Amino acid sequence: MNRSCYRFHLISLTAIAAFSLFVSLHSIAQEAITTLSGHVIDVDGNPIVGLPIAIQPVEATDGGEQRGYLSFLESQTDDAGHFSITKIVPVSVQLVVLPYDAPDHEILSIKIGAVTLYEHKPAPFMPGMTFAIKPGTHIRDVEVKAKPRMRMRGRVVFADGTPLANARIGLKVRHRHLDGMGSGSSSSSTKTDDAGYFVKYLDKPRLYTVTVNYQGLSATVEPFSLQAGERKDDLLFTFESEPTSAGSSSNRVEASAAASTSPSAGAGVWVVNPANGHAYKSIHCKSWDDANSQAVAEDAHLVAINDETEQKWLSEIFGHGPYWIGLTDFAKEGEWKWTNSEPVTYTNWSLHEPMDADSGEEDYVVMRGKWSDVSTESVEWQMIRMAIIEKNNPPGKMQVEEK
Repeated sequence: MNRSCYRFHLISLTAIAAFSLFVSLHSIAQEAITTLSGHVIDVDGNPIVGLPIAIQPVEATDGGEQRGYLSFLESQTDDAGHFSITKIVPVSVQLVVLPYDAPDHEILSIKIGAVTLYEHKPAPFMPGMTFAIKPGTHIRDVEVKAKPRMRMRGRVVFADGTPLANARIGLKVRHRHLDGMGSGSSSSSTKTDDAGYFVKYLDKPRLYTVTVNYQGLSATVEPFSLQAGERKDDLLFTFESEPTSAGSSSNRVEASAAASTSPSAGAGVWVVNPANGHAYKSIHCKSWDDANSQAVAEDAHLVAINDETEQKWLSEIFGHGPYWIGLTDFAKEGEWKWTNSEPVTYTNWSLHEPMDADSGEEDYVVMRGKWSDVSTESVEWQMIRMAIIEKNNPPGKMQVEEK
């Protein structure tokens, strides 16, 4: 065999070997990806239609607890209650109902073949069921049993019937055991929608008395009882006052900035980070695009997080969210950039992020402690209603928070 012929055969064998290795690795990767499909029913065996559910990865913390990340592979049940979740990376995962922070249903059990897994609430409570999936396993005909969570739904109006729309309100909930043998109370805040409605989820059967507070106004409804699985969706809170200009968005922001001592208590408060002199605040928004537009209107930008110190400070001041932030690869897939054009010097991705899901290219980033990328076609896009914006030059007299 002459030298040129030998070289040709050597090159051919090398190419064949490389191709074979590529095919082998690709096949192994494909075999490692798993799927989960089945149907969701209620306690009476009826299909639950239109329920958004998802798989998210979880991992053990140093303390032995499990932590879930906002990194969802999503599905929604059809008219027969069926769902299918694909492209699952085989690790410990959690099956959850969306939205993650306030699911409308609670998973009771998951039946896989002859084995049934029952829901329990570890401390701290994680709203889902955790299990491990073997690589390459395709789990079909899973039966998920779920029930509606106990809740109350109320509407807040002024004396003339005008709704208190898109406002942060305080809730004081007093409760007593149905047998009259114990009582307690809790305080929290929530936000009304465009028509003045809000939802509050409850944990146990009790006799409840609820008061709504807003800028010095107060309204209390008649006591009502809830049994396990029941809902009270017709509560009406009426302020004995006419609407005033104090209810406008701009005045609410000014009042909050002047009176608030805890920025994390509500949106609209500019807070200065002493480490870099920048001002930050959380805002309500309809989407990432809406948040970006609001930021530009205030001569600010969606927050750009440049190091671990800034990330930690934001979490301590504003909590874990979820919040839209200013990272996006909309212009070029896989090339992440901050909206203010700062270089990307730090990232805090959740496990297996960033990655595109069946819902399409995930070009926008949400922060909930860790970061995840989200598609405009996903369920999360419709559910995330907060963002953090940043201004390099603090406007006027600002509150400085050292943590």
